[in-house]
Amino acid sequence: MSRPMDNSQGFEDVYRRTYLPVLRFLRRRLPSTAAEDAAAEVFLVAWRNRHELRGKELPWLYGIARRVAANTVRSSDRAGRLDSIRAHHDGGTAPAAEDAVLYRLGAQGVLDRLPAQEQEVLLLVAWDGLSVRDAARVLGCSAGAFRVRMHRARRMLEAAVAADEMQISEVGLPVDGRTR
Repeated sequence: MSRPMDNSQGFEDVYRRTYLPVLRFLRRRLPSTAAEDAAAEVFLVAWRNRHELRGKELPWLYGIARRVAANTVRSSDRAGRLDSIRAHHDGGTAPAAEDAVLYRLGAQGVLDRLPAQEQEVLLLVAWDGLSVRDAARVLGCSAGAFRVRMHRARRMLEAAVAADEMQISEVGLPVDGRTR
């Protein structure tokens, strides 16, 4: 039985369907220029390992992308690793549209205060739209372990949002359309 990526046409079809989601996934973790290079590497690794695919293509590709991004971060000479890589270091490039939206909503500031592992869990489900099972596959853990991580991440996020609301109310600014 032929699988979707067993031949070059099948691989090309998967590439066309999944390139943009993989690139967006990488752009949230790397500068735009590095994300494009990393996306190319993801599909190179996917082609070489296409016979290892089990299940859905996108979670499998996200797992590869996660490892490629981690390797990019590790090879970086910058201090602060992931935080400095995610910063817009060259000043001349505009942030990706989704980054601009997150900053405007204040969500990025709250997410940045969470540990990287908790950020990853929340983004896989809320931003990438993966099921618990698929997100667990990306992280290489069981669905049960992922649920525990997600519960912990949600608690941390709630605490960070509550702390933000408390700071805002202390200076008398409205929160959710009301003053406190």
